[in-house]
Amino acid sequence: MFPQIFNTLQQSGWKLVALEGNWVSATHESLNRGLIFGNLNELPQDFKPILQSSDLSQWDVIVFCPQGIDSSDLKKHHFAGLQLWYWDIQTGNLFPFPPTNDTLIPNWLRQLASGKDALSGFAKPDVEDFKPFLTYVLFGINIVVFILMTLAGGSENQSVLIAFGAKVNPLIQAGELWRFLTSVFIHIGFLHLLFNLYALWSLGPISERNFGHWRFLVIYIMSGLGGSIASYFFSTALSAGASGAIFGLLGALLYYSLKRPSLWKSGLGMNLVIVIIINFGFGLTQPGIDNYAHLGGLIIGFLTTMLLSKLSVN
Repeated sequence: MFPQIFNTLQQSGWKLVALEGNWVSATHESLNRGLIFGNLNELPQDFKPILQSSDLSQWDVIVFCPQGIDSSDLKKHHFAGLQLWYWDIQTGNLFPFPPTNDTLIPNWLRQLASGKDALSGFAKPDVEDFKPFLTYVLFGINIVVFILMTLAGGSENQSVLIAFGAKVNPLIQAGELWRFLTSVFIHIGFLHLLFNLYALWSLGPISERNFGHWRFLVIYIMSGLGGSIASYFFSTALSAGASGAIFGLLGALLYYSLKRPSLWKSGLGMNLVIVIIINFGFGLTQPGIDNYAHLGGLIIGFLTTMLLSKLSVN
């Protein structure tokens, strides 16, 4: 059975690597999933060295139990960031620990055991049904703030900009540190709003799908703050806008493609580099564009994504 599983995986585009103790890892970049297979009596003390070599978002460990499984075995081992599945070979039952309602792995293993196509039940999870709801929320917040500013006297009115929380260096120096965050949701004029909403609509869903809802939000907020702080240190002008956060998403996707050679070879990575260069070039030639915020957001987005990826395997 086991050779058949590994052979089918390899034929289905999975990359198999032999590990210590007769364990095997299987990774699939486009599915963003990793699987680790091995016997219960050879279960290692730590999977961290295996996970550190990859940046996949989800890992499952399939533990073969040829002699059956005792309930006490389920609680003996716990690995952060990993879902274990104890497969009782004698009965065909699958026991997850920690407990989970995920039905993907059980259904897929049943298909394998019956000799069906390995990937017929292992489609990329929820791609069609995925809803980037945080992108929608951020999109809505920017529109609502812009409408309120328009009703208050106009988004290009300096007093309105200051009242709504634009980045103003003297006020930040006076203690209004909250402006680093509020300025991310303020736009100066309709075209400024339109360009940033278009960028968010283009980059938000793919970022939220690849990184997950809450990691996407962390990247967005941290990048926005990074852009505001960079602008504070290197520009005395009043400024506002989501550009730092948008560039942070570019930085995050750049890191994502760098860690996945297949995506880089497909052209995604180089396309991101070209987009970044064009936007910086446009900012250098056009007045009133805060390239310091762009650069700050880009760097923080890249670094935040790198840190989150490290934390996910620790």
